[in-house]
Amino acid sequence: MDRRDFIRTTSTLLAGASLARRALGEAAGTNGAPGGMILPINRGWRFSPKPVEGGHEKDFDDSSLERVVIPHTNKRLPWHGFDEKEYDFVSLYRRRFKVPSRAKGYRVFVDFEGVMTAATLYVNGVRLGEYKGGYTPFSFELTPHLDWKGENVLAVDVDSTERPDIPPFGYEIDYLTFGGIYREVSLRVVPETYIENIFVRPKNVLSGKPSVDIECFLENAKNSKKPLVIEIELLDGNQTIAKVSEKLPTPPRKTTNPAAEAGTSSSYVLSLNNLAGIKVWDLKERNLYSVRVRLLAGAQVLDEDSRRFGFRQAEFTDHGFELNGKVIKLRGLDRHQTFPYVGQAMPGRVQRRDANILRNKLYCNIVRTSHYPQSKHFLDACDEFGLLVLEEIPGWQHIGDEAWKEISVDNVRRMIRRDWNHPSIILWGVRINESKDDHDFYTRTNAAAHQLDPTRQTGGIRYFQESEFLEDVFTMNDFGFPLKPPNHPRYLNTEFVGHTYPTKTIDNVERLTEHTLRHARIHDQLASNPQYAGGIG
Repeated sequence: MDRRDFIRTTSTLLAGASLARRALGEAAGTNGAPGGMILPINRGWRFSPKPVEGGHEKDFDDSSLERVVIPHTNKRLPWHGFDEKEYDFVSLYRRRFKVPSRAKGYRVFVDFEGVMTAATLYVNGVRLGEYKGGYTPFSFELTPHLDWKGENVLAVDVDSTERPDIPPFGYEIDYLTFGGIYREVSLRVVPETYIENIFVRPKNVLSGKPSVDIECFLENAKNSKKPLVIEIELLDGNQTIAKVSEKLPTPPRKTTNPAAEAGTSSSYVLSLNNLAGIKVWDLKERNLYSVRVRLLAGAQVLDEDSRRFGFRQAEFTDHGFELNGKVIKLRGLDRHQTFPYVGQAMPGRVQRRDANILRNKLYCNIVRTSHYPQSKHFLDACDEFGLLVLEEIPGWQHIGDEAWKEISVDNVRRMIRRDWNHPSIILWGVRINESKDDHDFYTRTNAAAHQLDPTRQTGGIRYFQESEFLEDVFTMNDFGFPLKPPNHPRYLNTEFVGHTYPTKTIDNVERLTEHTLRHARIHDQLASNPQYAGGIG
């Protein structure tokens, strides 16, 4: 058996494939229960480029289907000269797996980081539902349908067509979307009561004695038969800086926080105050800390999770963008998450490489995730390299019907709940890129962002200065030269030059030089006027 066959064979058995949240049975009380754990299932998938009769069923023979590894593109494409219709189809993915025996009695979810564009999920032949959206994470619970002793089968119908009911589709868009399960997949094993999310909010960062609020979102806390306690540690690497714990009220209160999942969620805020020796996160010194949260019932650790974050103060003001009290002129580029041959299906190390190129080769201090939320690996690298981020929701010019808008508002929520602990993110883009005004719709997206994350400002990319200004920062695509003078406070240019003077690497020196000079002239204009917070090319 060679190395590849060994990996394929062993990847079907998940008992040894655990990652933090917690290792299987590690320090989870006296009964050796798993607490919370993550089991990656990126290897061992079978793929068909078309639907297969019976392909959702557990006993379907999938041995003739292609073996693939996630991230995966539904169609490998040439370097250039292809039609987007080549990846515009419905495909089938299947994955066999066994559940670790010690997970019996716990809840099991499957988590998808990104599937383009809609995914209908089955487990052991039972349809669990459809998720609509290619750029935001989603989960389904598998627990009631699992075979705890034998083999289980996940089957996913992946619809990569340009469906008009799902953003960004419904009209023309100017970028390629590709298809497939192009981001990671994992199983998540949790107890009945578990930590659903954590939001870390530093305060008084520049005071010399900063504080931090840690909001813990719990699922099914009201069902606990024992009193619950939350324990939190603030860590600098492996060193504990501060601790706090709190016994939760009985019964736990149901949350009214809009950031919580609907239904059985509750949220609790614990604070660490007057912290000494804290170093801020900035572009040169990317000081990162983490919080570790434990949920206990009596002496038993039910669940444990952690989040990385940074202490920093970021704000757009009437005289520019300020990071930790200092005005910084923003200079950056838009970024698409697409690559030759594989489309969007690149693993983490290549996503990270893009952040390194932008920060350390091109000397950008900001990137715009045009025009959708991007890989968590890319954002992690932005935290580590000191690259600021404007992250925006999926879309390009078109606004669909009411159902389409509901998905878009949901995209706002999922984007923010996934990424709210990244110190590099300084602005939420809550408007469809270059779309017409829609007062009611954009009032909703802006309000959703502020309710979820009151610590960050919002922007919305438009291409006409007369646009209704509902957000905190006026973000404007301006392709003229010279640029229009700012007509609003907190003004950020978010595209320039671009399609008005396109170039290729094979163009002659004169054209490439003119392209460079056009960018330089824009940056000169941006630098000369403090009313511009900066520009993103």
